Order: sequence, then structure tokens, then C-alpha cells
Amino acid sequence: MGAYGDFKKMMDIAAGRKKASLVLKQGTIVNVFTEHTEVADIAIEDGYIAGIGEYEGVETVNMKGRYICPGFIDGHIHLESSMVSPPEFEKAVLPHGTTAVITDPHEIANVAGAQGIGYMLAATADLDLDVFFMMPSCVPSTSLDESGAVLKSEDLKPYYDNPRVLGLAEVMNSYGVVSGDEELWPNFPMRVKGV
Repeated sequence: MGAYGDFKKMMDIAAGRKKASLVLKQGTIVNVFTEHTEVADIAIEDGYIAGIGEYEGVETVNMKGRYICPGFIDGHIHLESSMVSPPEFEKAVLPHGTTAVITDPHEIANVAGAQGIGYMLAATADLDLDVFFMMPSCVPSTSLDESGAVLKSEDLKPYYDNPRVLGLAEVMNSYGVVSGDEELWPNFPMRVKGV
């Protein structure tokens, strides 16, 4: 989207001046903004919702008695904990409405370091499931761990250029945080003034 013609077409469909390619008729829409449900048609064009109301379409699907809601977002997972590959994970969650996840790959990073993170980024790149990442904040998780890798803040910097990397993940070393472990401070993206 972006060209004037695309926006004009969407406005014509939204206003009912032009038929949408697809209309989902009379579905019960879960409105996450109003926290209510409403029965209406959904006009879809080029994979985008053009409007909600009463519409005619080139193709029409009767949704009466069915619920339509936005995809669910799992805000914190460790995808590798599912014990399946990312494509198999996608097969398990998409049919149940989860369309996006935010994963912290700290487990695979503890075993395989940057190579593990690289694998996870590559294995999720072309999925229909949207997979976003928070970079592991401490590899190994604690000084007590015997992991296969060590990653410092400078090792994570290159990942922040990836649009699917959203930030820094949870700190597993809670003991180190409470005790003021100096080794943890460089892994935080910014320090609080005076700390």
C-alpha cells in the first residue's frame, strides 16, 4: 500500500462505491477496542480490511453464527521449549488463533550461542506465523551454568538491525541482579543516570 490509486480503491470499497474482492457476511466480530461483539460484514481487498459494515463483494462467505477476531499474540515464549522446529510450532498454534509470537531464544543461545540465534531467525523468516525476538540478556543464564556458549552485549548488537528483533529479553540471573553483579550491567542497553 502506498500509491494514491491503492488508497482511492480502498476508500471506494469502504464507502460502498465499489465491490470488495471478498466480503465476510454477517459474522460476529470481536471488537478488542470496545470489548463488545457486533454482527457485521467485513470487506477485504488485497489482504487488507477495507471496511466493516454492510458490503457487497465479488466473492462472499457467509459467516453467520461464526466469530471473527484478531489474531492472538503470545507476548513471551521460548519457542525452542516447544521441542519442535519452528514450522511444526506454527502448525500447532495457527489453527488455534495465535498469529504472532515474541520469543526469547535464550535456551538455544545457551547451547549454541550466536549460531543458535541465527538458526532461529532463519527458520522463522518465511513462516505465516509472525515471529519476533527479544535477545537473551545473559548467556549463560547464571555463573553457575555450564553452557555451550557465552554471549556478551557486543555479541548481540548486530541483531538489533533486524526488524524482527524488538529488544532485550528477561534477565535469568535474578541473583546477579539483586547482588549487583557488575558483569550484568554492560548487557543493559542504557544505564540509569547515577547508577
